[in-house]
Amino acid sequence: MKTVKLKTAVKLIAFLVIVIGGIYFIVTGDDPEIAGNLPNTPAVPEVTPDDDADSEGEETEAEEAQVIQEPVPEQVAVDDKAPENRAKIIAETQEEIDGHRFLTANEQYEMYVKEENLSVIIREKATGAVLYSTIDEPVQSNEEWTNVMQSSIVMEYLVGTNIVIYRADMYSGNPEKQVRYNDDGFEASIFYPELEIAFEVNVRLTDSGMVAEIPKASIQEGSDRYKVSGFYVYPFLGYSKLGDREGYMFIPDGSGALIHLKDNDGKYKQPYSKMVYGDNVGIDDPYVLSLFSGMDPFNDPENILAPVFGMVQTDSQIGYLGIIEEGQYSAKIEAYPSGAILPYNWITSKFIYRQVYNQPTSQDSGTMVVRQRNSNDFDIRLRYEFVSRDEATYFGLAEKYRSYLLNNDLVTKTGDEFNVRVDMFGSDVEKGLLFNKTVPMTTFGQASAIFHDLQGSGVEEILSIYKGWQSDGYYGGLPIRSFKPEAALGREMSLPGLLEESEANNIDLYLYHDALRINLEEQGNTRYKVMKKMNKRTYTEDVYGKVYSSLHYLNPKSSADIMESLKQDYLDNEVANIALAGIANELFSYSEGSREYDRITTKRYYEAIVSDYDNSFRLLLEQPFSYLWNDTDAIIDLPAKSSDYVFTDEDIPFIALTLKGIVPMYSEYVNFQANQVEFFLQLVEQGLNPSFLITYEDPSELLYTNSSHIYSSKYELYQETIADYYTALKEIHEQTKDVLIVNYERSGGVTKVTYENGTIVYVNYQENDAVIDGRTIGALSYKVVQDR
Repeated sequence: MKTVKLKTAVKLIAFLVIVIGGIYFIVTGDDPEIAGNLPNTPAVPEVTPDDDADSEGEETEAEEAQVIQEPVPEQVAVDDKAPENRAKIIAETQEEIDGHRFLTANEQYEMYVKEENLSVIIREKATGAVLYSTIDEPVQSNEEWTNVMQSSIVMEYLVGTNIVIYRADMYSGNPEKQVRYNDDGFEASIFYPELEIAFEVNVRLTDSGMVAEIPKASIQEGSDRYKVSGFYVYPFLGYSKLGDREGYMFIPDGSGALIHLKDNDGKYKQPYSKMVYGDNVGIDDPYVLSLFSGMDPFNDPENILAPVFGMVQTDSQIGYLGIIEEGQYSAKIEAYPSGAILPYNWITSKFIYRQVYNQPTSQDSGTMVVRQRNSNDFDIRLRYEFVSRDEATYFGLAEKYRSYLLNNDLVTKTGDEFNVRVDMFGSDVEKGLLFNKTVPMTTFGQASAIFHDLQGSGVEEILSIYKGWQSDGYYGGLPIRSFKPEAALGREMSLPGLLEESEANNIDLYLYHDALRINLEEQGNTRYKVMKKMNKRTYTEDVYGKVYSSLHYLNPKSSADIMESLKQDYLDNEVANIALAGIANELFSYSEGSREYDRITTKRYYEAIVSDYDNSFRLLLEQPFSYLWNDTDAIIDLPAKSSDYVFTDEDIPFIALTLKGIVPMYSEYVNFQANQVEFFLQLVEQGLNPSFLITYEDPSELLYTNSSHIYSSKYELYQETIADYYTALKEIHEQTKDVLIVNYERSGGVTKVTYENGTIVYVNYQENDAVIDGRTIGALSYKVVQDR
């Protein structure tokens, strides 16, 4: 009895902490200093726990399985805090620097190479600033890490079905090297005799940076026992020791974040390590113990939307943007703040060719470790775009990426139109005595009335995505296989009628379509296949709902088949606008029968679907990965901040700085922001269009549905707020439309955003007035001026 009471108390206390900590009441007032008053926002109702929730829920126990271990040694104890004293600036061309011989140069940069470990040093000719790629005299450590710190390429490999991943570098494993030099770099053949593994590395200096490649065809495995797991390529390029240097590492987490180059006094034990384009749910098997039964108390971290990372050393004004050109679908970005394992700040990409995973041996229990049968099929190509002098800032990194995207036709300037996004939520279902009961929240007629009311109040330019329009509602109607609107929503007006009326009134109304998920509780006899992980088990997505506890993913071919058959149905019903979800921001490995497929296969299916729909409809993509940015009319649900990891020092709007003026960007929902004043200022700063999720009925009607997380959405509460956001942000947009950002500066809590047409937007996040450029910016406000 005592044990039960203790567990109950712990659960209740933890639950109350999360509920109270997650709810804020924001009170805003008129500020005479701002360029337009901050919009008023309705008070967010307090979230109360479901009375029927089981407060005595049992803790979930993990199935016994072997833990797959990455080779992370214990943290290195460091007594040596002396500075390295490697030259930051070298004024003239040298024959040799730290054992690296001069190899080649162009108008801007010189490359020096050390053949022993293929290490390079880059020198910027105009300033003499240098970047080092390996550590010349590492702090005292174990032999493994010492060799890694001095190596340009680090290979990871598997031994049989051993769950431990091993490393071979430019020293351990006694590699044989053959290096061939050319006009702009070198080619090297590497062979590990004991492992019977060989590969080639190609490195060349470009007019704007450096490119390093490992062709997949060059990787030779002569033994069944030893197989390549992955590679690190120049992992220590631009490193710094403890707090020796000034600057930061850039990680592409959400909107972007910086990790300053400082001495962290050993307080961080783990690095940042995330898969590019999100976790691979088809092979990775994360598990988190929770005190909560049937509830998800955690916010998901932000995905990496673009395959980039960076390092800037502001004291010598040099740095780089790393762009993964090939291999991004099987790559991680890893950033190590000083003290996380080593006393160095370093950032790198890791390329994954094979993994091991737990294969269940029975329905109930027991597992064995299985090695991925076939290696992932990709070349490695990593481009480093250098920045120097005034460009050696995180804005300089964003400029480099913008130029790269435009020059390689990876994004097209489509026109930066302004709309306020007012999404409609149609219906969901709740459990009934015998059958599920439809809960209509916004009928088609009610949506029409909301649109008329908004336009009548001056909100003329509206983009809207209708969610839960299909039969059985948002969760019960998955997957959507035909154009069959929910009957309960068509009492006053049909969906085709609403679409026609919206078109006539210049409202861009899109139908929301999740092309990824399937609800097996409602589609138990479907002929479409569900996605199975590499271990042949069906993947389950826990959604912690009141009606459906989990959903499943469609096999990529099934997604393609459904979308192909549905396309004509949409066209026959004169549907012109589609908002695609699910497949725009999810990639995974999977199995089908005895065959295994990597994430590149999934990407090819999804890319074909998106391209086909982009050619047939006006298309929106929900928080899309960068390889799809050229196939959408706008990017929706763009994060305005990062995941806020403990080791990050500040958020930056990297994606907004890159794409503003090229493609319209819409924020996540204003309704659900804890600090709506700060969020509004972020929209001003980043040039994001505002987004709202609206229902005609009170969201309390959703309490016993899977959409119970929608706690503040009733139109009458947000009517004035929508109009205020529209008026304020449209005024700013008129002065920044279709123009690029050419500079971004931050000083304390004040930012200055400069556009190429001379418009300057000042944003003050401080609770005190600020003076910048001789102008006073009111507390928690903004000001827009013309500098020409």
